[in-house]
Amino acid sequence: MKIYNYKKINVLFIVLAITFFKPVYSQDSLSLKEVFSITLKENLDIKIHTNQLKQAKKQANMGSAGLLPKIQLIGTSSFNRGESSIDFASDNFSGIEGANSESKNINGAIEFSYNLFKGFGAINTLKRLNQQNDFKSTQLQIQIEQALINSAKQYYDIAYYQQLYNLNLKVLKVSKERYNRIVVQNEFGNASSLDLLSAEVDLNNDSINLINTALELNNSKNILNKLLNREIETEFNVCGDVKINKQLNYQKLKQKTLLNNNNIILQQYMIGLAKTNKSIDKGKLMPIISLKGQYGYSNNQSNTSLILDQTNLGLTGYLNFSFDLFDGMRKRRSLQNLQIEIESNKLKLEAVEKEIIKDLKNTFNEYDKNLNLIRMENRNIVTAEKLFSKSRILFYQGQLSKNDFRLAQVDLKRAKNKLNESIYVTRLAELNLYRISGTIITP
Repeated sequence: MKIYNYKKINVLFIVLAITFFKPVYSQDSLSLKEVFSITLKENLDIKIHTNQLKQAKKQANMGSAGLLPKIQLIGTSSFNRGESSIDFASDNFSGIEGANSESKNINGAIEFSYNLFKGFGAINTLKRLNQQNDFKSTQLQIQIEQALINSAKQYYDIAYYQQLYNLNLKVLKVSKERYNRIVVQNEFGNASSLDLLSAEVDLNNDSINLINTALELNNSKNILNKLLNREIETEFNVCGDVKINKQLNYQKLKQKTLLNNNNIILQQYMIGLAKTNKSIDKGKLMPIISLKGQYGYSNNQSNTSLILDQTNLGLTGYLNFSFDLFDGMRKRRSLQNLQIEIESNKLKLEAVEKEIIKDLKNTFNEYDKNLNLIRMENRNIVTAEKLFSKSRILFYQGQLSKNDFRLAQVDLKRAKNKLNESIYVTRLAELNLYRISGTIITP
């Protein structure tokens, strides 16, 4: 039974090593810079917002705003055949009763129309279209920032699980070595069955931890592949080395945030759009003056008319003036509502600024706290490694209990894992500080 358990555990370890350990070092490695580059080119959300920006740019032109004249080619043709009865008002002409009649009309013209004055509505409409273009551009920047942060999070999740996987693998090797020693000691009567069972439980737990970590690692890779718009099964590793900027200053970040944060800028555009809408509506209180001209041809033929055939070719012009003397105060109420909208957007801007600064402060506190944790955890690892090294020697000499040795092993793993976690959390906090201050693309 003891031999069967030993072989069973040994086979399990070999399978784990072949299945999980080997691929970690046989795949291509991605840097964060490469991940950002792929995200900017391939992320689907970024592509969608880019198309929306292209649409806004195509719409922002003088023609869409109504600043250019309208030229139309128009034409009509009609034919009528029937019976006509005509009773003239003058006695100089005798009436017609039930006469066969035919008439034909042909009209064609080139028409030109242009609003000479419409309360500056066209100019303000062009201004609004350009503002909407800037609005879409800022929305795209926000989407890019979010996509980069999401990609970075998954990148460092993968880096964390890679480190944890290698850490669990080392723990598993130590547990396997311990188990093999106790198997031999048990066969010679130097270790009890309880010691053997305890070692086997620890080995099994470490094997389970390795499998679970491998699963989390693969899941994180799948998520990043999706964000990068790649095949989900694409295999890769990430570079685990992290460089953290430890010199970030809160006050400088705050100044950059108030100037560059895209959520603040977006809300400022909302105020600008509301003001432009008010200007457009204010223009509706003014008169409208429009010009229309035609150069056309017309031909009218009728066998029952005093004029049998009439042809015209020439220019016709119109100058139109219109002004609403009273519209039930509809335009006035619309202006009042737009003024309220402007005030509301100003309040929203104040709220957004406070929310962004709160996020900045909280993120900076997390960044600063984890920088201190990294320094403490580095010192803790040195102590934990010394403790584990001494405990290992004493355990194999029979001078330390299995529980104390296991505790030293677990403490070392926990210390290294906490350090890795703090490093990646700090790096993500740093990137979020760049995002909030509007500098994530060029930190």
